[in-house]
Amino acid sequence: MKTPTSILTSRREFLKTSAVVAGTLALGRTALAQSAAPPVSGLLPRSIHPYPNKVTWGAGALSLSKRATLTVGRESDAGVVEMMKDTWNRFTFGAVELVVTRDAALKAGEFALAGAQPPPRESNSAYALKADASGIAASAADSAGMRQAWFTLLQLLQAGEPASGGLAFALPHVEIQDGPAMKFRGLHLCVFHETSPVMIEKAIRLAAFLKFTHVVLEFWGMLRLDALKELSWPEAWPKAQAGKLIAIARGMGLEIIPMFNCWGHATACRIKHGRHVVLDQNPKLAPLFEPDGWTWCLTNPRSQDLLRRVCDELIEFAGPGKFFHIGCDEAYSHATCDRCRQTDRVQLFADHVNNLAAHLEKRGRRAIMWGDALLERGKWPAGFAANGSPTLPTHLALDRISHQIVIADWHYDVTKGSVPTLAHFREHGFETLACPWNSLGNIRTLAKAAVANNSAGVLMTTWHHLVQSIPTLPYVAACVWSQDQAALGLGQMEGSLSRAATAAILRKLVPAEGKFERAGWNPFELPAETD
Repeated sequence: MKTPTSILTSRREFLKTSAVVAGTLALGRTALAQSAAPPVSGLLPRSIHPYPNKVTWGAGALSLSKRATLTVGRESDAGVVEMMKDTWNRFTFGAVELVVTRDAALKAGEFALAGAQPPPRESNSAYALKADASGIAASAADSAGMRQAWFTLLQLLQAGEPASGGLAFALPHVEIQDGPAMKFRGLHLCVFHETSPVMIEKAIRLAAFLKFTHVVLEFWGMLRLDALKELSWPEAWPKAQAGKLIAIARGMGLEIIPMFNCWGHATACRIKHGRHVVLDQNPKLAPLFEPDGWTWCLTNPRSQDLLRRVCDELIEFAGPGKFFHIGCDEAYSHATCDRCRQTDRVQLFADHVNNLAAHLEKRGRRAIMWGDALLERGKWPAGFAANGSPTLPTHLALDRISHQIVIADWHYDVTKGSVPTLAHFREHGFETLACPWNSLGNIRTLAKAAVANNSAGVLMTTWHHLVQSIPTLPYVAACVWSQDQAALGLGQMEGSLSRAATAAILRKLVPAEGKFERAGWNPFELPAETD
């Protein structure tokens, strides 16, 4: 099979092929005044997440109050400009009015500011940002770089109270050249029965602000689908409600990757509690699944037709994008019904994922699947997720499935050393995503391995631990942004510092409005006592 064009080159190759400067941003000179701000040695780096690759701090600072002008090119992306206005208001608490102007004489993304010019962008940078006595300006390779520069700029604002009263914001003199090590920087979010919409909103806004590129949305029986009403609980979110989160993600620059489990996890519920979203509502639909209900029956044409209709429906709901996640992990009861038993079970699995991938490709999407079924148990070190076995040798399908499929290689107990499975998949012609969970050692190890193995990037998973995962996102962002682990500024993300920084950002991105249940990322302050 033809190996697809890589969705990520190395950092050097990616940045070499970046387009010429396509966008610039600048804050107006109005209300900018210089003040002394000498650097102090021995302190942690200023709290910027992810920390830029190249920073030169100046000795002065700017002060902004009451009103500031942002001038952009006439052809600048309208959605990006609206996002800039919205986030500016959130980060200045509405105390500094932002006036946006467009200059017809400027090219897309450029700006004009008396006494200030956009800084030149180095060839290995996605954006350049500069603040000095003349004002603030940035130049970017594209709209994504424009957003990245803006998110860095917002983190540099510090609130203060001038003698004249009101609220002002100081911003240090600085020059930044910056760009990501990995093109694909993804976050996988699950919506369970108990999942709060505001927590998903916080995760989405935070991921975008930390310069992630993709969000995988997986609704565990919690999105009402036209394909089959029993695929969701009666309390499931209507599309209008879920669509608001889609709009937020897209507005902040994230690509949505819809996901549906097309093999294992067919219950759309966690196995430890024994629920089944379909069969607990309509037992007569049992033939769609293997006898235990955990896995879809792949020899039933009705099952195959339903899965395709669900994929089509989710693609339409999610909007434009390049990927679809088909799941395919932990399918322990694959081909156990009497009809499936009579097939070549390995080929049945291979044909299933190949047909799904071909179906998605016709709709402009590329399939992503978990990789555990393609790894032989016992061949890999302890801690690696490998679910091919002598009784279910699905690992033999590795050379039978399409190289158009991206392998999401998840290993949650690997916290040090190399990750040889990434090289294994690459040697067999596949692109990969390294997929950690919420252990810092696991995140760091898989991110380093992704760079070392020229993987497509990292897909951070959260599962049912979203509230524990949210404060790890700055750490994830740093690990996927820079190849130089020693220069990540990880000191500012140790323990409570990381949680405090996350909380400070979220208070602005998603204000609590004085409500306990909207504040922070946990629904309780003290856990309920247990016997």
